[in-house]
Amino acid sequence: MRTFIQALSLALFSLLFFFFANYKLPDWLPADIYLRLDPLLGLSAILSAREWIGRAAWSLILVGATLIVGRFFCGYVCPMGAVIDFLDPLLGRKKDRAGLKKETAWRKVKFFVLVLFLSSSLAGLTLAYLMDPLPLLTRFYTFFLYPLVVTVVNLFLDLLRPLARALGWMGLSYRHYTQPVFYMALITFLLFSGIIALNRVTPRFWCRYLCPLGAFLSLISPLGLFKRRVSPECNECLKCVKTCPMGAIEEDPKKTRLPECIQCRSCSRVCPQQAVSFPALPSTVRRRQLGGEYSRADLSRRGFLYSCAGGLTAAFLTDRTPFTPVRGKHQLVRPPGALPEDEFLRTCIRCGECMKSCVTNTLQPCFWESGLSGLWTPKMDLRFAACEQNCNVCGKVCPTQAIRDLSLEEKTHAKVGTAILLKERCLVWSQDKLCLICDEICPYNAIVFRTIEGYRRPVVIASKCNGCGFCETRCPVGGTSAIVVVPDGEIRLKEGSYIKEAQKLQLEFKADPGDDKFILESSGFKVGEKEPPAKPQRPAVPPEKAPGKKPAGFL
Repeated sequence: MRTFIQALSLALFSLLFFFFANYKLPDWLPADIYLRLDPLLGLSAILSAREWIGRAAWSLILVGATLIVGRFFCGYVCPMGAVIDFLDPLLGRKKDRAGLKKETAWRKVKFFVLVLFLSSSLAGLTLAYLMDPLPLLTRFYTFFLYPLVVTVVNLFLDLLRPLARALGWMGLSYRHYTQPVFYMALITFLLFSGIIALNRVTPRFWCRYLCPLGAFLSLISPLGLFKRRVSPECNECLKCVKTCPMGAIEEDPKKTRLPECIQCRSCSRVCPQQAVSFPALPSTVRRRQLGGEYSRADLSRRGFLYSCAGGLTAAFLTDRTPFTPVRGKHQLVRPPGALPEDEFLRTCIRCGECMKSCVTNTLQPCFWESGLSGLWTPKMDLRFAACEQNCNVCGKVCPTQAIRDLSLEEKTHAKVGTAILLKERCLVWSQDKLCLICDEICPYNAIVFRTIEGYRRPVVIASKCNGCGFCETRCPVGGTSAIVVVPDGEIRLKEGSYIKEAQKLQLEFKADPGDDKFILESSGFKVGEKEPPAKPQRPAVPPEKAPGKKPAGFL
């Protein structure tokens, strides 16, 4: 039963990711529901942003369910736990694994990590994305698995193409999906592979010792109704001890580390005496029996203080690393609707949902472009692809609203930057060649030709450019484009209307085909002074011939 629920949960997570996190996403469907339910992500974002985030309220559902039932999420719902369990046979699950000698010390690690992440959030630095299982799995899906699936599907379609043409299935014969490509795909794959490889040491190594979300849920799970109970019929065969994937059963099989128990019922299934059960105890019985079995969080006062100091130190040093001078030196263009940079860095959980859902694949993860605090945050690589003006899905799938959920009209007015011409690279400016691509492709006619020193040259009207990047994408110049979008003039609002802000700044994002003053002629770009054509003159009327003598024979 547990395996079936795990498979169902993983299938739902994959279904939402692959089929619904795209530009067709309806407003009523939260494709990022798993990320919204994560209380660690929500709490970290709230502490970092120092304000309430509406979508984080979804995590209260999981908190309430854990208070009632226990730590069931890790055993039944968590898609990362399901992946670890399903891949475990590939690592030799049936073989005996020695485990860790100092297991008690290792169990403290996840609590150290949890306190470190929360304390850094208090100081304005979000770090939970580094080890929280849901952003980790989502990034793996986005940067590695999703491109791999598209590649396999396209190869399969190529194999079917001859058959489809023979059968007259024209739609299938021409079907092809755009291949997404993401930076840092290899790094993401290696991190995920390392998490899976740790199972070689002991079952669910990640969940037992490292997962900060599991540590958070373990703090409140002992208060749940359902607890492991062992009847006197137990013959201490220790099968339950060997079977427990979390090592929650101590050497005495009648005792349980309640914070570590994930309600998987594996122990009850293997018990030959059927002495193990998980009854729902009334509150009076719980209060009477809680003291004997409750295991508090395995974190000493000194460890707590060290973890707090580590989180505060990490937040302090992030702005003082060798990479700090890099911030502001790169022209980072953020997605339309992104919060102001400081709030954006504090609120973004680096899950990668916006990058996967981007229909043009222009959103790419940052490496060191914005320093350590900007690692894995989304940026727009407009040389790679432009921003589709009829798509606003990135704001719909952002679980913490680091990218605001905007209507299409609001998104159009969310100016992300301004295009500038690099004259030394432009074919028109530097080589006097005929090129109209940037002018023709601009959806707002923000690029027009003007007479400059007797020559027609392209110029950018900044008040009409919203930074969509079509000009940069389509520029025929090799390497760096001759026209690039920079964040100058960007509009990034924490609240309020982008339309009103654009009107206040006298910006207008409407196509105006009549703004071009010149029509290029085949003679070239130079505008020469031409003499006015002479007026046509009437042909001279020939003088009338004098009447002559009539020829003979005519009267």
